[in-house]
Amino acid sequence: MIHSFALEIDTRKELDQAVKHLWEKLGITGEIEASPLEDGRWLLTVHSERAVRDATIDALPGKRVKAKSIISKA
Repeated sequence: MIHSFALEIDTRKELDQAVKHLWEKLGITGEIEASPLEDGRWLLTVHSERAVRDATIDALPGKRVKAKSIISKA
């Protein structure tokens, strides 16, 4: 099962810190995508192969937003 979440992050530095924490500290496997937003902020989308606790997500920088599903609907 894939567990997805997304964060809007204010700066590139905070984005890099969040990604490093997810990969190195939490050992998240799956897909992590960072996309620039029009206003200079970043959208970090995570599709994890294992569950990530809400408290862990809330501790990351940025504001939690709804993640788009990676499962295509045909």
